[in-house]
Amino acid sequence: MKRLFLFAVILVAGTFILRDFVVPAWIRFPPPDARVIHISIPEGTTVSAAAQILEEARMIDSAWWYRVYARIDGDARKIQAGEYDLNEGMRFSSLANTLSRGPVREEVSITVIEGWTIADIEDHLRERDVDVRTSDFYAERFEEEFSFLKDLPAKTTLEGYLFPDTYRVWMDDLPDGLLRKQLSEFAIKTAELRAEVERSGRSWQDVVTLASIVEKEAKFDEDRPVVAGIFTNRLNAGMLLQSDATLNYVTRSGKSRLSSADLESTSPYNSYRFSGLPPTPIGNPGLASLRAAVDPAETNYYFFLTDEDGKAYFGRNLDEHIANRVRVFGR
Repeated sequence: MKRLFLFAVILVAGTFILRDFVVPAWIRFPPPDARVIHISIPEGTTVSAAAQILEEARMIDSAWWYRVYARIDGDARKIQAGEYDLNEGMRFSSLANTLSRGPVREEVSITVIEGWTIADIEDHLRERDVDVRTSDFYAERFEEEFSFLKDLPAKTTLEGYLFPDTYRVWMDDLPDGLLRKQLSEFAIKTAELRAEVERSGRSWQDVVTLASIVEKEAKFDEDRPVVAGIFTNRLNAGMLLQSDATLNYVTRSGKSRLSSADLESTSPYNSYRFSGLPPTPIGNPGLASLRAAVDPAETNYYFFLTDEDGKAYFGRNLDEHIANRVRVFGR
């Protein structure tokens, strides 16, 4: 009689273990129409905490049985933090394998065009459903990693230092992953230029600001050193830069010719009204513009304009500039 009772107990216990542990641990599969359940695993999550998260998400029926399983399968104890989309009904072994490998990461290609501003980059990222804020672009966030940012004033953005190129970035690491890659590329591409500027005693910030204006004002690489030389001549002579691009930076109007109302703006970026360089770069220049700003052409030109195709016309004085304007625009 005792043996029969013991057998019955073992049979019942075995049935429960098979149903509640063996099947969900190794045998079951998600149904064809299984729901996708999103879960978030924080950094430092323990097995017990992970089991509770899975139970609360109804991925498993029993956190206790999952903890038992974790004593058998080492993968269940190697939990990677992240965001997961899991199929309802996954067995313990599949869950443990997935959580030990970490979330599937989507890699995307981001192209930043020469001359783009931070606002342009923000717009491009938002089009990809990336949550971005202006504070993400503050230089002080990255100054410990990139020494060339340390001399920038507080609350200065990364404008001018985000090197334009095409980058492969993890989607879940945006925007910081992109910014770090751009700053790294800037550091590599400008190392020799920065050393040259340091030897000359010039301000690197001023050079980048000048380069950002050249990037906007000159379409062709062969014109960039001359345009940089013209702006340098005007700065040295105490003349206004009179660059449409500097005011367009704050208005984002993209006008090729400013109106009289535009020219009344009291913005410090209005280089028709305020002398010297604007307070910050007005975009992110490419290497050709940076080189032109570091080594501007020695020229006796003080004026230039461009036609609709971007062809530049240079003048030594106001009379030549007016003649070029009549030649290009008929007035």
